[in-house]
Amino acid sequence: MIFRNWILILAAVGGLAAQNGLAQDKMLPMNRSMTPAPDTWDVNYRALEPQLEKQLAETPDSLGTMDELARVYRALGKYDKALELYQRALTLREGTFGRFSIELVPTMENAARIDQLLKKYPEAEAMLARVIGIRESVQGPDNPELAVTYTALGRLQLLQKKVSGAEPFYIRALQVLEKNYGLNDPKLCPALDNLAGTYREEQRFEEAEPLLRQSLIIRDIASGPVNPDIANSLDSLAALYYTEKRFADAQPLYERSLAIWTTLLGPSHPVVATSLDNLAVVTAMLKKYPEAEQLYARALAIRDGEDASSLHNLALVYEAEEKDKDADATFKRLVAMPMRDMRGPLYEYAELLQKMKRPVEAAKMKARADEMQRQMQKEKESQKQKVTDEKVK
Repeated sequence: MIFRNWILILAAVGGLAAQNGLAQDKMLPMNRSMTPAPDTWDVNYRALEPQLEKQLAETPDSLGTMDELARVYRALGKYDKALELYQRALTLREGTFGRFSIELVPTMENAARIDQLLKKYPEAEAMLARVIGIRESVQGPDNPELAVTYTALGRLQLLQKKVSGAEPFYIRALQVLEKNYGLNDPKLCPALDNLAGTYREEQRFEEAEPLLRQSLIIRDIASGPVNPDIANSLDSLAALYYTEKRFADAQPLYERSLAIWTTLLGPSHPVVATSLDNLAVVTAMLKKYPEAEQLYARALAIRDGEDASSLHNLALVYEAEEKDKDADATFKRLVAMPMRDMRGPLYEYAELLQKMKRPVEAAKMKARADEMQRQMQKEKESQKQKVTDEKVK
């Protein structure tokens, strides 16, 4: 059995380092508070909205009220209204302080964030470019606040799929931070991770690795051995090694990461389950199948057996161990789960059933996969036609 689908364990479910895309894609965000606060923020904002709107109607040039109401609009997802207020506030501040005053910067940064949320990327870029011009003129070319703006510009490039365009902004952010804080300050780590992320996307792995190693060393020295930031760095570097098929190098990093997450969150946390999955992937790729089997079983126990990627990979491990009955039972659980795209597992299950001399069942699985293939192709063609029609209009 070829392990062509082992990469499924890295399916996108949101990253520990979401902003730089480096941590294993399936790793869940770290819940710093551990106990989520009651979901009352929306109620509070909804109550504030009419009060602030009334205040602004009574004092239409009140910058404080504009800022507060724009913040409420943003929290409630009313981005167009928030942007309109930030633009009004910016015009008023320009009239009071001039177009090149540092007093404009917070309003400009808020407007750029809303432009980004509305996918108005050119407008956001233009606004941030103005911010850089003002900060450099007033605060100097190496003010540490500039690193934040350069980083924001880098993210805007990534949102537009312009990976190479992000690189110079991330390099400049790192240069500013190094000049202000030296080469060993934890403040450098996000910038190192961001730049490494662009190199990894461009498959410039040899350039990404030293940045990730530097980030890990800095955090290790600054934070001590048991810290979520350390685990994030370990996952990022291990993910790079995985991409390079350096499974033996990735394994000890994932082992240490698993130990940290287990210590911080306890053995039954979902993050620990995903950490187990990540370690299981590289363990299986090293053909240590019994160990991989145990790791997947532990991960599935945490999730009550309801995880398609873990089940899929566990079925492949059973096949590699020639435990066809166990693989059969695992595939049966997997194909009963509601998944949008089950084509790969269905075809693999059909192969297994054929191998087990159960041709009728194998034909049924293959027919299901073929039908899913036809439906997805039809949807793809329909979407393509829709885009064409919109262009014609």
